[in-house]
Amino acid sequence: MNTSTPAADVIPPTRQWGVAAAGIALVTLVVALLLGGGDATAGIPGLGDPGDVTKWGLPIARAVLDGAGAVTVGLLGLAVVLPVRKGQLGGDALHALRAASLSALVLAVAAAVVHLLTLSDLVGRPLPDALAGDSFLSYTSTVEQGRAYAAMVVLALAIIPAARLTLGHGGAIALFCLGVATLVPLSLIGHSSSGDYHHSARVSLLVHLIGMVLWVGGLVALSWYAGRRGRELPRAARAFSAVALGCFVMVAASGVLNAWVRLSSLTEVFTSSYGLILFGKVLALVTLGWLGWRHRSRTLPQLDAGRPGAFRRLAVGEIIIMAVALGLAVALSRTEPPGPAIPEVRTAVRTLIGFPIPPEIGPGRLFTEFYPDAMFALGILAALLLYLGGVWRLYRRGDKWPVGRTIAWLAGLATVAFVGLSGLQTYGMVMLSVHMVQHMILMMVSPILLVLGGPITLALRALKPARRGQLGPREAITAAVNSPVAQVLTHPLVALALFVSGSFTVYFTGLFESAMRSHTGHMLMSAHFLVVGYLFFEMLIGIDPLPKRPPYPARVVLLLLSMSFHAVFGLALMESSRLVAGDYYREIAVEIPWLPDTLDDQILAGQITWGFGELPGLLVIGILFVQWYRSDEREARRFDRREGEDEAERQAYNAYLAELDERSRNEKT
Repeated sequence: MNTSTPAADVIPPTRQWGVAAAGIALVTLVVALLLGGGDATAGIPGLGDPGDVTKWGLPIARAVLDGAGAVTVGLLGLAVVLPVRKGQLGGDALHALRAASLSALVLAVAAAVVHLLTLSDLVGRPLPDALAGDSFLSYTSTVEQGRAYAAMVVLALAIIPAARLTLGHGGAIALFCLGVATLVPLSLIGHSSSGDYHHSARVSLLVHLIGMVLWVGGLVALSWYAGRRGRELPRAARAFSAVALGCFVMVAASGVLNAWVRLSSLTEVFTSSYGLILFGKVLALVTLGWLGWRHRSRTLPQLDAGRPGAFRRLAVGEIIIMAVALGLAVALSRTEPPGPAIPEVRTAVRTLIGFPIPPEIGPGRLFTEFYPDAMFALGILAALLLYLGGVWRLYRRGDKWPVGRTIAWLAGLATVAFVGLSGLQTYGMVMLSVHMVQHMILMMVSPILLVLGGPITLALRALKPARRGQLGPREAITAAVNSPVAQVLTHPLVALALFVSGSFTVYFTGLFESAMRSHTGHMLMSAHFLVVGYLFFEMLIGIDPLPKRPPYPARVVLLLLSMSFHAVFGLALMESSRLVAGDYYREIAVEIPWLPDTLDDQILAGQITWGFGELPGLLVIGILFVQWYRSDEREARRFDRREGEDEAERQAYNAYLAELDERSRNEKT
């Protein structure tokens, strides 16, 4: 590959495709705004006219903000993946950081412009009038949009000097994380911040945003690097290919979830302006997926053969399609989703739980009342794809992976999905007894199945070691498993204490009610139950490498102790005269007449807790005795081998002595 071409000869083509992509993004934005009603004709009743500068300048500035943010993150990511020497960045990585500082400057300016024009748009007055008085300070300090864009300006400005001063690989990683964090506030505003399931919409939008930024920014950064005739282009392109595949899944899955929340029926895709723009984004995504497949199947082998031209040509086409998708995304954020013909009244309970009041509970509705929780859905999808990807890599390499472990992992994910995405989640928000079923599954069923899947062992076998002197995913996992934190958390007494104390701490303090009133708190509570259950059962029956596990008799004792504490918790819940989260459930009961008496439901929750732990406990005891038996068999085989080796050594030694004795006799005679 030729590396002597002057930079002046290769930069003009890069500028040409950059200008072309920006122009196409703006044209797409204008057309989509006209189609979606987000142009100058769109007004909000009760507000004045902010003027054409705001109406047209705001979406254009937002498009520049999105593009500059993606380019900044892409260049910072490129600096991370390029080779380092003794922790220090090479020349190409330093050039990428310098370029990132320039794009961060554009990002900061664009965020400041969007910040000001959003104020004008919200108050319905031209910008000079909107800035009069203390409106700007009040908007920046109290309004969600104002705080979000102000935070973006500050974070983008922090990147500029940091990118100029960073020389080490660790600093580049920190800068990359800062670049991603700069764009996080965008997920907290817009259509995702209101309406039913708005917490799920926020999470899906955040994942969608991060996936798109990494995808667009990574490709732009690679094209910039190809224009500089970078020597490590084949390696960087292969690393990006894997990232792009993950980004494609992130963008597609989060987009589907967000559309599910915003659209009440599939027909609205073709009968509303919002749906038509969304359909255009889907077409762009499908095209990008096809181009990504072309990259993996054709251009990567050509890069390895020393022909970077094919990569640059395909990358430019892909960037133009991404520019179209960017313009559509900005237009979509300025277009109102279709609403019901008759506006629905948002009652206090509906606002509290974050979704419409469910119908009366029935066994079938626990399976049919789907709850679109983006955090659960995307997390489960990621765990599924990563695990199956590891199994596929072993299969292609010719190695075997036990089918039973794969089945256990899939079954564990299925139980987590049932807890978080079905009627259990819907009715668990209004009934303590249903919530307790969620708790029991997450803490005593899902962890057992997930632990038997052996995800850490699979990762260590599937991942390739990093280059000498570098830290890759495999090395990071090994370091985490052997870290002091892992040694403490997996200590038998610590794992047992976390497992049995969490229920008492959550339900017999104010933590449970606080968690139920906050979607984030509810998710953290669910994650806590799953994690402490995983740690406990990993210590008991896990197959992944741990610093140390107790002997099998001690494991049986620990399990029996946990079951005893579990029964005590259920009994305490049944016998308690104090209502758990009483204020929360009394508020809900005002608008849901079919709910049972709060105290009766709490007694039922205690009965569920009392009886639920028996079957998982018996299952774990059975697994323990099977593992114990197999361990004794392995130890017996090792003992027999050692005995056989010792016997062979004794026989050889005796034969040697006999030979010496025979030789001595012959010499005497």
